[in-house]
Amino acid sequence: MNKNIERIDRYLKGVDLPEHASDQHRQQLRRQILNRIERRQSMSVRSRAWKIAAVVALICTGAVAAAVVGVKVYRYHFEGRGADGTYHFSGERQTVYESPEGGFTVGRGSSVSITSDDPNFTIDVEQTRQDLEEIAVLRQEDTRELVGVVDTEVNGHFHRTYRYKYTLSDGRTMTMGEGGPDERAESTPEQIEQDREEIAQLRQQGERELVGVVDTLIEEDLHRVCTYRYVLADGREMTVGEGDPELLPPAKPLGTEKITEIWRLRRLKEGEFLGYSDAEVHGRTFTFETYIFTLSDGTVVTHAVGELKGLKTRLTEADWEEFRSLSDAGEGEDLETEEKVVEGRVFSFKRQRFVLSDGTEFIWSAGSPKDE
Repeated sequence: MNKNIERIDRYLKGVDLPEHASDQHRQQLRRQILNRIERRQSMSVRSRAWKIAAVVALICTGAVAAAVVGVKVYRYHFEGRGADGTYHFSGERQTVYESPEGGFTVGRGSSVSITSDDPNFTIDVEQTRQDLEEIAVLRQEDTRELVGVVDTEVNGHFHRTYRYKYTLSDGRTMTMGEGGPDERAESTPEQIEQDREEIAQLRQQGERELVGVVDTLIEEDLHRVCTYRYVLADGREMTVGEGDPELLPPAKPLGTEKITEIWRLRRLKEGEFLGYSDAEVHGRTFTFETYIFTLSDGTVVTHAVGELKGLKTRLTEADWEEFRSLSDAGEGEDLETEEKVVEGRVFSFKRQRFVLSDGTEFIWSAGSPKDE
């Protein structure tokens, strides 16, 4: 066992420290979930599965669009192909709001992962990058057709993914799995500031729930971010990544470039996987998935993402693999078909119930337009 692994093992055994989780982590999980959903809902070309998810910092959520008169230019960059064959693209980050006194910024960006069950699956990277930029324009103009809806419930917690078909300028069509219309996209600076003030008050009152932890260890320097869920007065829920007040500040801040590189390497799985381990943070038990990464400047980083253990509200990547195996084996319990109106169109939902090995109840509900 090398020095780094020994250090990590010692660290993981003593993680009875305060917690850490980030909004970036929450969005990474969202990307993974959408990715798995799209692998089960084939696209126009059946050998491929597409999905798009938004990556948003702090309290703002939603997809970002791109380009022509009246819309923002939004360029995509190819990050690389992951160890599992997935192609990863990211859009440039934009600042949505920055407080006048500084120290508080709301940013927005997007990330796209493209994968397939076909082991020989390949794409034209440059053509795909251009397609994503064109789709970003069509999305902002709402020039698209809703062709499918996937509803999931994890222990009763609901999530919906929309499947939109886009027709490109050359006549080709692409179907993308996405989050729904962004209710926060048009938030004014005044509304964002008001939400921030309300969250600060809830924080002071202790009215929040710890839902995730991310620990980044460089040598003996621990960087911890906690993700808290807040419920605002109007019923909206927001998750916010915050530092852990019970830990001393790290000796050397990571910086935006290092943070970006770490999450990119994690998406690509370009590191040494150390496995899963449980640790208690602020009185709650989290299951950490840990990797060791070597950054471009030679820095060795141990990156542990902690998911709340117990009654889950979302599936981990391992859970999605288990669900897929159960589904392929036909071990789901068929439930009553439902009809729902989504964006003014009637969809018929075929529903199945699965129970994972840890007791998690998962309901998969795939909706198709009834008029088709």
